[in-house]
Amino acid sequence: MPDKIPVSILTEGITDLKLLKDWGDYLAKDDGFGRDKVGKLSTSQIRKFFGSIKRIQADFEKAKGEILLLEPKLAYAMGRDNGKSKIKELYPLLSPMIRDIQENKAKFQNFVNVLEAIVAYHKAAEAQ
Repeated sequence: MPDKIPVSILTEGITDLKLLKDWGDYLAKDDGFGRDKVGKLSTSQIRKFFGSIKRIQADFEKAKGEILLLEPKLAYAMGRDNGKSKIKELYPLLSPMIRDIQENKAKFQNFVNVLEAIVAYHKAAEAQ
């Protein structure tokens, strides 16, 4: 598993894409064998969450109160998945960042950039 993405990325912005690429690649690959196998994060799983983020971004001033609800949405997706995919690894990665945004537009934009990069690298890794 790649290193955690530091919450400081919300204030500093993206300074190095390698860690985000590592996460995109990691989430796109199956791990383990037999009963211990953890499947890749599906495109639909990550796009559903990403869609929620993009809706907030489209009208930030009206929807910024929904930022707090992103964490429970991610928790629900993780629970629904029942440990079959790597969404359980995405939850602890993104939750601290979601909690740190606190309706701050600049931090939210940096969060969107982080997730866009992960989604892009995830899709690229799936195509390989």
